[in-house]
Amino acid sequence: MDFLDELESMAQVAIQQPQQLDEIDSDDIKRWQSLFGYTHAQAIQKIQEHRADLSRVLVTDSHWDIVRAEKEAEGYDKEAYEHSHSLMASLTSNSRPQKIPIPNKTRPSVYLLKLEGPLDNVFQVQSVAGLDIAPQEHKGTDDSGEPTSFCKVDADTKQKLLDFIADQGSIFQPTFIRYSRADKDLSTKSAYPTLGIDTTMPQHRLCSNDDPKLVPAQNQYPVWYFFYGTLADPSVLKRLLNINIDPSYCPASVVGGVLKTWGGKYKALVDAPNNKAVQGQAFLVKDQEQEECLQLYETDKYDVVRCEIQLRGKKVKGLTFRFIGDVDP
Repeated sequence: MDFLDELESMAQVAIQQPQQLDEIDSDDIKRWQSLFGYTHAQAIQKIQEHRADLSRVLVTDSHWDIVRAEKEAEGYDKEAYEHSHSLMASLTSNSRPQKIPIPNKTRPSVYLLKLEGPLDNVFQVQSVAGLDIAPQEHKGTDDSGEPTSFCKVDADTKQKLLDFIADQGSIFQPTFIRYSRADKDLSTKSAYPTLGIDTTMPQHRLCSNDDPKLVPAQNQYPVWYFFYGTLADPSVLKRLLNINIDPSYCPASVVGGVLKTWGGKYKALVDAPNNKAVQGQAFLVKDQEQEECLQLYETDKYDVVRCEIQLRGKKVKGLTFRFIGDVDP
């Protein structure tokens, strides 16, 4: 962002501030407590800091219109969504998050815990929660731009930490951030995960480590992605990736899946044992930074899976987002 763009963004933020800092609605406080794990006092402080920060990244009205129905169903309003996006962006720009394997069709809640106070290191977290191993530490920045450290914890660990703080009679309140991102965990020993394929079946076993079923690899870039929903809209992708020119798509299709809906309106690609083609667009993701933007946009309702994309009269090995929740009947 150049100087003029930054000034314009700051001006838009100032214009769009919905309330004075001393007029924070109780519903907003409850919303931030529920979404981010803040105490009542922390929620007030974070909302004040958010509204006073004229340099923050502004979520445009057009972007909010695209995600509004889905995010409001999760409890967000535009301001809370903007805050969560800023928190996640600051962390992912400074640290490669640890991969979290998940069982099919379900993903337990995961939180980023800020390491501070009596929980200022991962070994203390391990001791308090009775974990077998210490969680991995991630370097990042907090919402004030200050260097800090985080670790990932599940809902059970989060509750144990809160119980520990309460038992100590401490006024300290840990900071938890809901971590919502499409998981990418491509196996180096099998074709797992691949759209429409049960990789445990004998016919899908690998012959060698250079088997083409292992393509794409976990950190292989550039890589083709197959889009079928809002990501196939060039205006959406242009804003999401912050690129100055319209993205270059190729008409494409994949087999092994079928399009369903969830939430009454959102497209969901799920496994299907047929050879019927699903039509969409292919886009060449150039690097990990672009990919992480896509993962955060799709949230943890999706997984990144391998697929074979038909485009320009040929087949290429690529990736797509597969829905892991329950689709509409």
